[in-house]
Amino acid sequence: MRPGSGISEGRAEYKAGKLIKVRARFEDDTIRDIKITGDFFLYPEEKIEDIERILRDRRLDEVEDVLAKVFSDVEYEGISPEALAKVIREAWKRRS
Repeated sequence: MRPGSGISEGRAEYKAGKLIKVRARFEDDTIRDIKITGDFFLYPEEKIEDIERILRDRRLDEVEDVLAKVFSDVEYEGISPEALAKVIREAWKRRS
């Protein structure tokens, strides 16, 4: 990251039945880019890209509400909106 740019990167992982990994770029408390991986299951599978897209440019205080809405129309195992929000917050705390 460029010094003084206000952009930072954070990574975190969490075991919530299955492993959830998040790598994100933040500007202050806003998600600028995010990649979510792990050994959890989402159906339809392409929803993970939708979740990443929807989270871009969202503030951390919006994450729980956004995820609750997105997860309402997907099937999932080994991941939950609460667990994913926790990993995102942890990535923010660990940013450098």
